[in-house]
Amino acid sequence: MSTPTPNGSSPSATAAAAAEKVTTPISNAAKARNPPFLPTPLEATFLAAYPVLLVFGTLFSLLSPDVRNAPYDAFTQTHQQDPALAPSYFARKNNLFNTLFVKRGWAWITVAFAAFALTHPALAAAPQRRVKAGVRWALVTGWWFFVTQWFFGPALIDRSFRFTGGKCEVARVEVEEGDPSKADFVTAVACKAAGGRWSGGHDISGHVFLLVLGSYFLLQEVGWVYVSWRGRRREERSVVMHDGAVKSASVERTTDATDTTGDALGVGAKFAGAVIVLSWWMLLMTAIYFHTWFEKLTGLLVALSGLYSVYILPRAKANGDLNYYPTQVAILTPTPIPFQLRFSPALANKPEKPEVRSGSTKPFNPFENPTTLLVTPLDPAHNLVLNKFAVVPEHAILATKAFKPQTHLLEADDLAATYACIETYNADAGQELYAFFNSGQHSGASQPHRHIQLLPVQKMREGLNTCEGGDTWSVMADRLVGEDAAKIPFRTFAERLTSGIDAETLHGIYLKLYKQACLSCGIATGAETGGEAKISYNMAMTRNAIVILPRLASGAPVVIGEGKAPHYVALNGTVLAGTALVKYPVEWEALRKDPSQLLGILAKIGVPNS
Repeated sequence: MSTPTPNGSSPSATAAAAAEKVTTPISNAAKARNPPFLPTPLEATFLAAYPVLLVFGTLFSLLSPDVRNAPYDAFTQTHQQDPALAPSYFARKNNLFNTLFVKRGWAWITVAFAAFALTHPALAAAPQRRVKAGVRWALVTGWWFFVTQWFFGPALIDRSFRFTGGKCEVARVEVEEGDPSKADFVTAVACKAAGGRWSGGHDISGHVFLLVLGSYFLLQEVGWVYVSWRGRRREERSVVMHDGAVKSASVERTTDATDTTGDALGVGAKFAGAVIVLSWWMLLMTAIYFHTWFEKLTGLLVALSGLYSVYILPRAKANGDLNYYPTQVAILTPTPIPFQLRFSPALANKPEKPEVRSGSTKPFNPFENPTTLLVTPLDPAHNLVLNKFAVVPEHAILATKAFKPQTHLLEADDLAATYACIETYNADAGQELYAFFNSGQHSGASQPHRHIQLLPVQKMREGLNTCEGGDTWSVMADRLVGEDAAKIPFRTFAERLTSGIDAETLHGIYLKLYKQACLSCGIATGAETGGEAKISYNMAMTRNAIVILPRLASGAPVVIGEGKAPHYVALNGTVLAGTALVKYPVEWEALRKDPSQLLGILAKIGVPNS
């Protein structure tokens, strides 16, 4: 029977329940991705609300007898302002909502954003996200300022009016009467102050621009945090990688949809929501009572152009949070079991040791607060994150939430969570996952925080359909539970797994294989079930097998050419999948030309298979 966890459930049950929530980029690999330069479906839904409001308001103004028959001043694009003649309270410019809210619109937007950003727990727990949100506010505010207030002189709205032939009416009359000093009123404010009014040009609707820009800015900042905090929805996005390839990358965090409404909204988010709703209402009033349809359309387009530049365009390009380059692959047969040799440039960017950030004395831990690449927490003990240095698309990592050493023996909940991810992925996507664990100085491990890596097998096959012998490759770990284990130059210890295996049974199998691996290295073990491992090793797990490879070396030198220094090629746990990863073109060329060098590496990394 499985040992209960602190919350009263077994590791197997807990891991399986958590894995049921994993709607990750892994399990969605076969599903449609959103184009990188377009809004996601959820964003598009909210964006569509703006033209719908404007079209509805315009049609209402044409079809409503009260509005259609009310006196209208075509020169000012407004209805009669006399309360007795105006078709509605909202048709008057002096209505309180216009004077106190719209005329001070950006101040309300800023206060609402600040209230949300300074109080919401999601941003309080991640200062970097708060800083990025502040930068986006500054960019959107800059666009509002350039369009409505100042753009190296007159604002863009005033410049567009002048460019389309608009003039200040009182100035035109006085110039005709001989006063050239009044010839150049370049802003609407200056014209109004002189007792005149704009005439003749195209007047972009400033109200529409402000209300669309401000409300959608708040929707972006508050909305994503809310839906991710509540675990309600996830939108998979694509990015354009360094070579122009489109790959799935960033995703919104999903969490368990427990009763966290108060935390999900908070006072700040509720205030921002009220500002959004009021902005929509005033946008509808503007659509009904003010401006021509074309002026409203240009106001909408100018607002959307700024929002697109801030929210859609930047994320369409890879930003360094995720490194992936298309790989090259070849099939080599240094052993009776085919190996794929894969050239992965992303590995060249990966630091050999954990980096130390400036101003800090301890190494940077990418799994300590993985906000950027977090896929989902797998409660109670693990997080599922994307691998920053992906060797294939959708390369994920299962990391412990609390720091646990990579060199210590795995625990029952680590193995249960891994197998639950493998089974859930198979049930959801109908495909296989390959999981591997690197432990010890010779294993290929680079991070001290405990983590198990997950590779979609279908993604590991990318490129094999075009290379000679590609159809002969399969995940080697599944073959090592039988006679094929004798066909490779290093010893492995494997056992078959069956669906639904419980955590304690799985952990017992792992410990048995680990002890066998230790004995093969001449190291005696006792009955220990935890603590520091006595050997370096790789563990691999699939839906059908678990395998341990004791490591004596991380790799071996490869001759890359006459008169050139050899390159040291190190292999990690992907070797148990029948995969050798190299990060430099010279290594790729050398091993492709002389597969016997790969056999030499395989013979040196582990205990000889006699």
